[in-house]
Amino acid sequence: MTSTKKWKIGIIGAGGISEAHLEAIKDEPRAEVVAIADVSREVASNRAARHTIPQVYTDYRELLKNPDVNAVVICVPNYLHAETAMETLAAGKHTLCEKPMAMNVAQAEEMIQAAAQAGKILMVAQNNRFRSDAQYVKNLLMEGKLGQVYHAKTGWVRRNGIPGWGSWFTQKELAGGGPLIDIGVHMLDLTLWLLGHPKPVSVLGQTYAQFGPDKKGLSEWGRRDENGTFDVEDMAVAMITFENGLTLTLDASWASHIEKENVFLHLYGQAGGTSLNLMEDRLTMYQDWNGTAATTEIIPKREKERVKLFQNFIDSLEGSATPLCTPEQALYINRLIEAIYASAATGEAIRL
Repeated sequence: MTSTKKWKIGIIGAGGISEAHLEAIKDEPRAEVVAIADVSREVASNRAARHTIPQVYTDYRELLKNPDVNAVVICVPNYLHAETAMETLAAGKHTLCEKPMAMNVAQAEEMIQAAAQAGKILMVAQNNRFRSDAQYVKNLLMEGKLGQVYHAKTGWVRRNGIPGWGSWFTQKELAGGGPLIDIGVHMLDLTLWLLGHPKPVSVLGQTYAQFGPDKKGLSEWGRRDENGTFDVEDMAVAMITFENGLTLTLDASWASHIEKENVFLHLYGQAGGTSLNLMEDRLTMYQDWNGTAATTEIIPKREKERVKLFQNFIDSLEGSATPLCTPEQALYINRLIEAIYASAATGEAIRL
């Protein structure tokens, strides 16, 4: 039976990422955005006008007092995720939080406790899990088509992509780190979700800041603040080993001397391998047939992954599904990110 309930949604944070969520919600008939909050009334009002949102607030706590709001989407900077989520949950609002879930493990654990105490859904917006090509690879793995996967290589690397020098993105106190926690988190989450979240045993990481301190490698987008700082990495690399013998390597950079931006995921299995290029929507499968190497290009139907994410969120609120991106899985990723930074700081592998 199709639900007739209209879920009333509040948006907290009217920055750029809120636009992606607002566009996705338009395609979900069971939900409508009734309120938006941002410390800048101008920014919130402009976003509200664009999407016909009736209520505008400069303090999200006032939005939380609105009894019509059933659920919220958190689109604020990283350092505000945990604080905001704990207040939204305490106010009785189901919560969809942008990635990364939190700045660190301790904050992520507090968010999970807050959701349990409130009895409300807490979901993390890892939209890449909902890509049709990622779902296709997930099915290949579940069907055993690749055999035992023994190695994964993944990453998101940019040529010139430092987001707004001096903004909150480039300040460790506000962001938690640089590209590792900004875009590397996407690929780490996607890869380990596909592989079923195996138990990690050791992490070796290294970080670099070769471009940002000299204001090189900047993107064309993002707000620059000459009074701000750059005290995060502009590249991070890591190798993670797991209890089942699996190894994973990760590259995450905002700036590098490379040909072009690349978002990739390669899985090496005993019976086959896959290569996923998220920039070009290209999925390739490699196998041997009767001793002959076979390469297959796979073109799954392209779908709007953020729409699928929000549909899963609403399905979870209605009890017809469970969140595909659980806070416990986000905590798992936070543990790995924290370990990569710790390894980079000490120069030694971290045992988990």
